[in-house]
Parts: sequence; structure tokens; C-alpha cells
Amino acid sequence: MRIKIDDQALVRNWQIAERTSKGPKSMAVLSSIYIKAYNDVITLMATDLKTSIKCSIHEAKIEEEGECVFPTKGVGEIIKKLSTGYLIETTDRKVIIKDDRNQFTFTTYPTDEFPKLPTSASATLACHIEARELSRIISEGSFTGSSTEEFPPYLSSALLEFKEDSIKLIATDGKRLSLSEAILSETDHERTESLLIPIRGINELDRILSTLSEDTVVEILYDDSQCYFRTEDIELAIRRVESVFPPYEKIILSDKTTWMIVDRQQLIDALEKVEIVVRDFNKVVILNLKPAGNLLISACAQNVGEAFVHVDADIDGEPLKVGFNVSYLLQGLKAIGDPTVRMSFNGTHGQMRLQKLGDDKFLYILMPVILPEEMVKEEGETDEI
Repeated sequence: MRIKIDDQALVRNWQIAERTSKGPKSMAVLSSIYIKAYNDVITLMATDLKTSIKCSIHEAKIEEEGECVFPTKGVGEIIKKLSTGYLIETTDRKVIIKDDRNQFTFTTYPTDEFPKLPTSASATLACHIEARELSRIISEGSFTGSSTEEFPPYLSSALLEFKEDSIKLIATDGKRLSLSEAILSETDHERTESLLIPIRGINELDRILSTLSEDTVVEILYDDSQCYFRTEDIELAIRRVESVFPPYEKIILSDKTTWMIVDRQQLIDALEKVEIVVRDFNKVVILNLKPAGNLLISACAQNVGEAFVHVDADIDGEPLKVGFNVSYLLQGLKAIGDPTVRMSFNGTHGQMRLQKLGDDKFLYILMPVILPEEMVKEEGETDEI
């Protein structure tokens, strides 16, 4: 195989593929990228046995067709440092990278040792969706799941649910739940289908989406073992999780005693100030909601100090003092970009629901922290700032 590199297309695709080439240390060949060069197309392939990627470069300058398994370490570092106008050729288990002034040689892996990758050729099409919308539901719907392997497995997974005209992404860590929905312009699926995908794979998909144009159309397909995300040049396969996601719709309650509409950024700014006091303590903040009044956020940490911050808000329902983990509260607020949000509370022990104003396509449910009496100050004390 001999290919001439005259642009940055190889580097861009190599960077996408190499993130997946991190398999078990006992299988060295997984720390590699399999490159095929045929019919003016260069294809890069990588896998960690749970996630697999194929990237294609069209109209490539292939001087001699062939294929080779390149070590990620070494080869990738060199091609990122070289400018364009260099040559890559392989011969007798070696790869040579050279231009007018440089030459580098690396040992390659046998092609028959590289695992066979899954393919979407016979997979069922679930939907078409633009990259911007897929990226949005990932950022809004997956942040409550864990990227490390957890038990039960659904705690480190996200549920993709396809219906006739929509796709939902839902995740939970047992204490909170996030859900995001996108409406599909084209109906590709006539029945409800649910796929459980590991959060690590979802995060890798989001990184790939960030390299694409926002209006790039992504096809989502699936078979019995894999879920595929396919564009004209990229195919990402993620192994499905063999577990059952909780019946999340039964978890979502409509009961509320107090509700509030508030400027999202003002609330974030206030919480980040109060967080300074408790970030190394218990991370608990108290929201004091007064109907027809302002929101008062307070926090106290022994041997550190205390904080009280007022936030303008439109509050209705019953007066309420309720505590939350400030990090969890901030994560929910930062997952969305809307300027105004609505929050519904169901007493001191019930779930809090965070949603966009006038839009039901996002939902964040967070359970409050049960506050000991000494953490809830008297009204007169909290009002003095």
C-alpha cells in the first residue's frame, strides 16, 4: 500500500478513530488502526470491542492499493506533526512515513489478528436526525448517567426510545433522572423500540458529532447486538447493554405544592456563589421559596461560614424550604441553554422537576436532601443579609 497525503483529511479521521483504539492491554492489536486503501477510498477502522468506528476518506491519492494495521502510538503522533505532502507506504510488516526531509519506520500488526467489526448492512433503520438535534438530546438527556461501569448496568447507560415521530434519550443514577426528546420530520419507524446504550459510547458519539456540520444527517440503525450511527463518511457501532431500564414514565409524578419561573443564568450565578461555602463540606443548599416573593438561597458549613443570596423569581403555591445537592442542581441547569426555566416542587421530600419554559422536550427530576432541623434557620435570621 502506498498513499500520498496532500491535505488534513487523514489526520482528522485518525483523531476520530484513535479514541476507540483503546482495548484491553492483553490485546495489543486493539491499540491500532486498520487502514484499507482501495478504489480511491481510504477507510480507517478501530475498536475496543464495545465500540467500533469506520471513517472513510473519498477521492484519496492512492498510488498502490492495499491494507495494513498501524500502531496508534507512534504513527498517529508523527502524522499530526508533519505538514501535508508526505507519503505512507507499507511493506513486510513495516510502515514507512516520509517526505523530502523526514523518514520514520514503525512495525505493524498482522491484518488477520484485527477483530472483525460489526456492520450495519443488514440493520434496521430507526430514524434520520440532524447532528445538532442528536447532540442536543445527548447533552440534555445523558448527563445523569455514569461513564464508569456500574451495577445494575442501566446506571451507566442511556435509553434510546424511538416512536413514530420522536426520539427520546433518558438516563438516571438512581437519585435523579434526565430526559430529552427530539421531534422527527420523517417517520422511519412504525413501532416503539427501546435500546440501552452505554454512556461511554454515547459520549464518544457526542464527540464525533462535534466534528460534523450541524445539519449533517445521521442515520440511527440497530440489530440484536449493536446500535449504529451512520453518516456518509462515518459509522459508529456501539454494543447494546443487556439490561432492563426502569419504567421511567411511572417515576415521573405531576404532583406539585410549589412552582417557580426563574432566569436560568441568574440562578446559576447565585448557586455558584453559594457553592463556594459548601463545596468541601456537604454540598447542600437550601431554597426558601415565598409565593409572591423572591427566592432565597442559603448554605452553611461548619468552621467555614454561611451564605445568603436573593434571586428574583415568579413563585406560586405554598411556602417551601427544601434542600438540594448544589452540584446536581447546577448540572441540570447547565444542561440546557434556554434563558428561562420552570421548577416544580412537591414538598420537602418529593421530587423537583426542572423544565424549559413553554417546552416539554426536556425534563430533569432531582430528589431533595432531607435536612436536619439545625440546617433550617428561622425566617428572621435568613432575611438579614
